[in-house]
Amino acid sequence: MSGTTRWTDAELARLRLEGLDHLNRLLSGDATQKDAAEIAAWRDQSPAHEAAFHSALKLRRLVRIAEGVEEPQSIETADNVVDFAQARSGRLSRRAFIGGAVAASVAGGVLIVGRSMDMVPSIAELNAKYRTGTGERLVVRLEDGATVALNTRTAINLRSDLPMPAVELISGEAVLTSGQSGSAALVAGKGTSIGKSGQFSARHTPQETCITCLSGEVQVHWSGERRQLLASEEVRYNDDGIGAVTAQVNTAILTAWQSGTLIFQNMPMRQVIDEINRYRPGRIVLTNSALGTRRLSGTYHIDRLDDFFSQAELAVGATITRLPGRVVILS
Repeated sequence: MSGTTRWTDAELARLRLEGLDHLNRLLSGDATQKDAAEIAAWRDQSPAHEAAFHSALKLRRLVRIAEGVEEPQSIETADNVVDFAQARSGRLSRRAFIGGAVAASVAGGVLIVGRSMDMVPSIAELNAKYRTGTGERLVVRLEDGATVALNTRTAINLRSDLPMPAVELISGEAVLTSGQSGSAALVAGKGTSIGKSGQFSARHTPQETCITCLSGEVQVHWSGERRQLLASEEVRYNDDGIGAVTAQVNTAILTAWQSGTLIFQNMPMRQVIDEINRYRPGRIVLTNSALGTRRLSGTYHIDRLDDFFSQAELAVGATITRLPGRVVILS
């Protein structure tokens, strides 16, 4: 890939993790000529690699000030950070190392601004008929008594081209409930889902759409194919295809947000953090890849999500670093 415009969100996320690993090793105090050569080769792979590295360095000074670590003038540019890391005698102090690691991780997630971080709404989201912000929920009443409940950071438009109450899910998560006629429809991506005499949940991201039947039945139409869902069954699709029906979905966990709670059962911490970031203002950044695989279970109130940090400290031994703007680093 030769330019940043061709990178997908998933690829940019992977790129940030790679850059974090390189910079953490470089700033550990034990950098070698081999390390220097590897990071130079990594930076040269594409403009996106180089942009990620420069963004990390730009934020380094801010984070080190917040951590109480004086920022040496000699490492403020990308061109001499490698030389500086190798020239230092002995090991960097723990706080100096954390300052560099935190800067790299936050830069990868905040300064490289894009859709992957969900910080800038798309044009379609900004022009949506109804849209919720971080931590907000909304119930919209449709014709015929049907309703659609919007979860946090969700955008919808109303549709009038179908013979029943219908909405288009632009992004986010919603629960559609049928009205008096017994039918209601939701369009998301290339699929159209029609619920009959019940409720169904829809979650739509750039990567995929997930439709889950909560009660009644749902017909999911995708490019000439159809899937029939009954209660506690779901199906996923994207622009390339539609999958098989999955049964015995835990719908209580799926819809816990409607009662103001989030429930996690044996979920990897990385996924827990991704989900909490949807509801919590600011940003939680995980800098320890090993912690990301540790599994957690817990129930959290959406209006008290910072309770998660206490469990992260006690259950998996995470170190919590708080920065301005409600940015929290888990290392």
